[in-house]
Amino acid sequence: MNRQDASATPFELLSRLERDSRASGFQLPQPLEVRSQWRGITFAVDRWRLVAHLDMINDVVECGSITPVPRTKGWMRGVVNVRGTLYSITDLAALLGCPPMVVESEGMLLVLNKKELQSALLVSRVYGLKSFDLDRDVGEAAIFSDEIKPFIERAFVADGQTWGVLTINQLVESDVFREIELKATA
Repeated sequence: MNRQDASATPFELLSRLERDSRASGFQLPQPLEVRSQWRGITFAVDRWRLVAHLDMINDVVECGSITPVPRTKGWMRGVVNVRGTLYSITDLAALLGCPPMVVESEGMLLVLNKKELQSALLVSRVYGLKSFDLDRDVGEAAIFSDEIKPFIERAFVADGQTWGVLTINQLVESDVFREIELKATA
């Protein structure tokens, strides 16, 4: 304590201490801009980059040995055993009018989280979880074909790519998904 401090009143000391603290102290963190985000599981089907709601996917697994089911359409690849449960496998690319997947490549299964439907979607590749800024929502993107547009809820642009949000509920409730039986030709 110096002489000047000894003659100062407590109020003057506190004022000087506050002034010195403000002059040399660290600034408090400034509030950050918080952006609203949407998260989903990203994957590829043919040339499209798609996203599924997190709550619609129960698991992501490598495609195991598929047992074909006779008299079904080409996109109904068969059934596969995943941890003791049989799931029907839908080749999503073939269902949407693209060439069928070659399972021996990087095929992955998105196991659906629907108790009344034990099914999985065969996709080209799974990228993982991704967050999208809601202000990057571009609505329904024009890059998607007519076959997939009814199942695209909206689209986001991220990292120079357009990602379509696939509405799995609409897909599995559609007539095209439910009509798996191959009709006999006369």
